[in-house]
Amino acid sequence: MDRILITPRLLLRPLRDDDAPAIANQIGDYAVAHNLARVPFPYHASDAVEFLDWIKTDNSQTRRSALCLRENSTLLRGAVNYQWFPEKSEAEIGYWLAKPLWGHGLMSEAVAAMIAHAFTVAKIDQLFASFFDNNPASGKVLLRAGFKVSSSGTCFSRAQGCQIPMNTVRLSKAQWQLRQKG
Repeated sequence: MDRILITPRLLLRPLRDDDAPAIANQIGDYAVAHNLARVPFPYHASDAVEFLDWIKTDNSQTRRSALCLRENSTLLRGAVNYQWFPEKSEAEIGYWLAKPLWGHGLMSEAVAAMIAHAFTVAKIDQLFASFFDNNPASGKVLLRAGFKVSSSGTCFSRAQGCQIPMNTVRLSKAQWQLRQKG
């Protein structure tokens, strides 16, 4: 599978063990952590190391990438991934970005690259993602990419320590292909 993806402003490369300090520093910002369902707050270096060890067991249809600016491709500024769930026959898109980079369209660029990779390289037919109601910027990234809301509910946020209203969105390969033609 392609190891590095390059977009106009970004380089998406495999995560490495030496990314742990940057991950801990950036997810250690509550503004970032509170938007993520599965991460605790406070987020420590040991959490980042544990995560990097855990992803070494990923299956071949899962891709996790460090998000780096092209002018400094060694410094992780976020992450974007899709995780394959064979029992559901679909993959989940997830992402986060360091707060100083919010609002510049970088995550839309990264998500578009990962969607294309999932559908064309990994041969996945269905993607889904979720976003908290109180994180409309994340919802905009997904809806702009072509995802459609499929359900609403709640999800436990480890960082916030409570159930949070959320939306789940889906995008099929066929829907994505139609958007590419249009």
